[in-house]
Parts: sequence; structure tokens; C-alpha cells
Amino acid sequence: MAGNYMNAITQGVYVIGSKMGEKKNLMTAAWLTQISSRPNQILVAVASSHYTAEILQKEPVFNISVLANGQEAAAIACGRGSGRTVDKTQHPFCGTDAEGLPFIKDAAAYLCCEVRAVFQAGDHTLFAAEVLSGENCGREPMRYDADKFF
Repeated sequence: MAGNYMNAITQGVYVIGSKMGEKKNLMTAAWLTQISSRPNQILVAVASSHYTAEILQKEPVFNISVLANGQEAAAIACGRGSGRTVDKTQHPFCGTDAEGLPFIKDAAAYLCCEVRAVFQAGDHTLFAAEVLSGENCGREPMRYDADKFF
């Protein structure tokens, strides 16, 4: 377990939308960072045991909803339970984009991404992805607080 000093590293709150075949999944994430501007690329860390890690290794296109302040209910709902057994896309705050990927309505921003490289790092799988498109909706992004979400 990380010490409280690790919680001092500021992070946003994101929801990863993915799908494998017809099955859609949403997962709350906090460990995401930009790694390049030409092209725009991000790195997202997903616990290797999570269903999302399995999906992203098979289906490289996914989206990121950058949650806005006030979207704590969406963050909690998408962060609890496994998409293997729980359909998190049935909440009223969920939508589906043109690619058929689930997302969180009224988020601060949206990114459509494609995995370019995969790395193992401890108990997490790191997905380096190119941002194919995005939209900034002008809302204030939510800041991650470990005590609030876990």
C-alpha cells in the first residue's frame, strides 16, 4: 500500500470507455498523463487484473471521459465492480459515441485514443496511446482524492 506521500501527487479523474465485440465497459482511472504533443499521446496505467486491461490488449481503440467537478457519482459507479460481471453502461449518465464506445455525458473533455504500445510495470499494465481526436467542453476537471474514491 502506498504511503500518504503518494497521494500528494495530483491527478485527475477519468473514465475509460472500451468494448470487446458487443460488450461495453467503463472503468474509473486516475493514473493518466500526457507523454507527447507531436503526435498527441497519453499513458494510462490499468491494474493488470482488471477487465479493462484485458480489453485494451485485444481492442486498441478506447475513449477517455475527463470527469468534471460534480461527477463523483459517475466516478464511483464506474470504479466499483468488474465489467466482467457488472454492466456499468446502464447508468443514466452514460452515452455511446460514434465508434460504439461508452462515455460519461457532460464530462470536462473527451479523448478518442488508440493503443500504440503496451508495457508491464509492477501490478499495472501501461498503455501508451495516440489521441486521435478530442473535445474540451469547458467544464472544470475533477481532481482525484484517494480518500473519496477508495
